Amino acid sequence: MKTLLLTCAAVAAMASPVAAQRFQTEARDGVRYLVPAEESTQKPLANLIQSRAMEMGFFSWPIPTEKVAADQASRPRQVSNCSGHDADYKPAHEFGGADDWRLANIGSAKAFIYEWMAYDNAIKAKDCTCDTLKADWPAAVAAFDTLTEGVENFRFYTDVPGRMRDQIKHDYDRMCDITMLLELE
Repeated sequence: MKTLLLTCAAVAAMASPVAAQRFQTEARDGVRYLVPAEESTQKPLANLIQSRAMEMGFFSWPIPTEKVAADQASRPRQVSNCSGHDADYKPAHEFGGADDWRLANIGSAKAFIYEWMAYDNAIKAKDCTCDTLKADWPAAVAAFDTLTEGVENFRFYTDVPGRMRDQIKHDYDRMCDITMLLELE
């Protein structure tokens, strides 16, 4: 059964290079780099947001080099598990059922950026508690504004920030979860 699942995943990845590339990263000199989506597979506005995100440093972060002692039963699994965030922060998953797609995409993208910043803080501090799994909401909003400046089509707002957040969260999980192996260079 496991072989069948692996075969299906490999076939799906070959059939859809864009999907396979979605979570590709490279590691160099203690830093993880998110591989940009191929420009030919995206619309020009998505490429613009992606290039701005790369310039702003959202496509790289330090690789955790050691496991951090964490109470596995109570450690936060995601940013929204912690309290004390800015009152305007709302987790990205809470925008799923919104009636206004524009507001949902804007809110989700801002949340993805905020959560990326929070995971980056936790990784840099080598801490798996809510003490460092926080970020500066106004800085996240300013980053969103810079990423999307001149991009009127809100449908492009979430893809790049979502990929960024998903990948850095994976490294946070590797650092904090005793069942996951660190991926060292």
